[in-house]
Amino acid sequence: MMPATTRRAIDSGWTFRQFGEAEWLPAQVPGSNFTDLWRAGLIEDPYHRDAEPRLQWIERVDWEYRCTFDVTLEELAGDSVALVFDGLDTLCDVRLNGAALLSSDNMFRSHRVEVKDRLRIGTNELALHFRSPVLYGEARQAADGFTYPAENDKTDAHASVHVRKAPYHFGWDWGPKYVTSGVWRPVWLDVVRRGRIVDVQYRIEALDDAQAVVAFDVEVEGTGAVEIACDVAGVAPVRGATARVVIDNPRLWWPNGLGEAFLYRFTATLHDDAGVIDRVSTRVGLRTIRVRNEPDAIGECFEIEVNGRRTFMKGANYIPSDSFLERVTPERCRQVFRDAVDANMNMLRVWGGGTYESDLFHDLADEHGILIWQDFMFSCTLYPSDPAFLANVAEEAREQIRRLRRHPSLALWCGNNEVSLGIAHWNWPTTFGYPPELFERLVAANRDLFERLLPDLVAEHDQERFYLPSSPIGFWNDPADDARGDNHYWGVWHGEEPLSAYAERVPRFMSEYGFQSYPDIASVERFTDPDDRVVGSAVLALHQKHPRGDAIIGRFLRHHYGEPRDFAAFCTLSQLTQADALRIAFEAHRRAMPRCMGSLYWQFNDCFPAISWSSIDYYGRWKALHYQAARSFAPLILSAEPVEGGFAIHVVSDLLDSVEAEVAVELIDFDGTVRWSLCAPVTIAPNAAGVVAQVPASEGAVLVSRIVGVKGELARDVRMVRDATACRLPDPGLSARVVDGAVVVRAELFARAVRIVVDGGNLTDNYFDLLPGEERRVTLRDGRLADDAPVAVASLVDWIA
Repeated sequence: MMPATTRRAIDSGWTFRQFGEAEWLPAQVPGSNFTDLWRAGLIEDPYHRDAEPRLQWIERVDWEYRCTFDVTLEELAGDSVALVFDGLDTLCDVRLNGAALLSSDNMFRSHRVEVKDRLRIGTNELALHFRSPVLYGEARQAADGFTYPAENDKTDAHASVHVRKAPYHFGWDWGPKYVTSGVWRPVWLDVVRRGRIVDVQYRIEALDDAQAVVAFDVEVEGTGAVEIACDVAGVAPVRGATARVVIDNPRLWWPNGLGEAFLYRFTATLHDDAGVIDRVSTRVGLRTIRVRNEPDAIGECFEIEVNGRRTFMKGANYIPSDSFLERVTPERCRQVFRDAVDANMNMLRVWGGGTYESDLFHDLADEHGILIWQDFMFSCTLYPSDPAFLANVAEEAREQIRRLRRHPSLALWCGNNEVSLGIAHWNWPTTFGYPPELFERLVAANRDLFERLLPDLVAEHDQERFYLPSSPIGFWNDPADDARGDNHYWGVWHGEEPLSAYAERVPRFMSEYGFQSYPDIASVERFTDPDDRVVGSAVLALHQKHPRGDAIIGRFLRHHYGEPRDFAAFCTLSQLTQADALRIAFEAHRRAMPRCMGSLYWQFNDCFPAISWSSIDYYGRWKALHYQAARSFAPLILSAEPVEGGFAIHVVSDLLDSVEAEVAVELIDFDGTVRWSLCAPVTIAPNAAGVVAQVPASEGAVLVSRIVGVKGELARDVRMVRDATACRLPDPGLSARVVDGAVVVRAELFARAVRIVVDGGNLTDNYFDLLPGEERRVTLRDGRLADDAPVAVASLVDWIA
């Protein structure tokens, strides 16, 4: 039976114009002024070549949106009729049928407004006026008389802190400055008849192998009775808005790699004698999560236990997938989680300079077993502390906590990104000319925001989840801080320390670190013209947002590989440098388990076509780094650590059970000649790391380590003993062909970083090493290749001059 209470989207008939202009043009809702202008042919593709500087006028003018929608007599007869705005970006005055309805000043808040007495049968008009966020911020800053230290804000005034809007829209060191306005999330007409379900929340009161007890709290407006039923057989329905459900022999929710992320679907139905009034479903994942952040014998631990099991976190920092958020389709969102799972990740950090992600994003995290580290949207600057700002933030935080708390994937809340680090190490008083008393006041006010207001709201609305005031706890500037809490280690990139520093600076939990690379040449070709494809060209400089980025990439690339043959080779070698750098970090972090219990690199994705730290470029192509992450984050890995006198061979296991196997290690020449070997039985403990072999310094160019079980090879580690610049790689004699929908590639001699290029998507592996005489079969991650599909294969020797 259809519920009496209904909701419909107001998503058609929208038009827009620049304020003061006469012509109204078609608009899309959800959408933004940039994409509407682009669709109308009034601006060029914002991502192509050097469009960005020519589009900056858009942020400095006001914009108007309007639409008409019909309301029927039946709808207006409802007990309540409301307009719901899920997201207005950002400074928006709304009028309904010519009368003021609401004023919004926070992109991260929704609004529900009762309009029954303001609507009329037939045609109604919504009119929205969006004020320039940039001009508003400048006015607020002028009133303050000083500038907040928002150094990533690329507007002239750096005044974005005054606007509760996605900070990255104002520019960052990996994204453009496109300060949007528009209706960025849906608008709804809600007709309430007899009542409605406002919210459904649950809490796991008890959980063991035999039984789970889940307490539900259904918030209702109006009258009627509530029934809560589960889609899993054997779970009895219960009645009442506050009720407990008992589940015998419960199936647990596990992170990716440890078991099934099982979800029970519960549906709360509000009904009376006349029938169903309203119905809302939610999914329950039965699990326990504990974040341990406390003093220990080493310093201060930071680790996550899931279902009582200490769990090493493997993943990345996620930024918004587009500068124009309406372009993030459901399919693109689903691809994020396919890519995370395929790279053996179990956590993504939703970083505090972007936006709170959609319900779909968090539903997909639940389904795929990807834990979410959730920042509040504050990053890299101090913030205002006037009562109106704090009241606005409090409503934003309250709404987001209540919206997201039902998700089993939500692991923790974090107040901000790098504000404490900035206070301690970024020299803001000198840079911005703050008198001591002003800086002390600003710091004290921000401590109140992150150490009182936000944690109090988490404690009130999501009391069982961990709250961290600021990430990182430990600062990379002080090596002693590697012993405490989480850390953002930027010594290699910003400090230009050698790549080996990643193995030396291992904290208790690494929540940020990274190295830049170029996208594939095929991606670069999509946003440039041929003359642009030179490192440092004027066009590419607009897609490389770090001022020293190209110089850092080039220095490390040439040190480890030599001179690239051409621009396309530079792109590829930059990716190998990035992947090799983070491989050192990945494996050092995992080898250090349980001292170190997490590795989240910067960054998972891009918001526009960029030269950046991402492992997946804007167009969805996996870089070498993402393939390396998939290998380094596998449940069972081997890692050869350079030590005095040779190598220590480590095995790292996230597996639930021990493994009986053999470890086999060889030092070989490029032609396969064995110079040294070892084979020994090994018992691999679950959820542990340890040394299983020592390799002395010896002749040989390539070190090959394997774990071999009764069913074959379980893990492999291959690495050259010396950098490519210290030896002469032979032509490996690569060949490739398509067989039964897959690429079969073969090397006659050792091949470093074999890269396969096909049309049709990402592969199951790429940029891998092949041993002499070895053949490997590689498939598309989605689909299969035609037998006559073109395939190209190359390796490191093909890219070095």
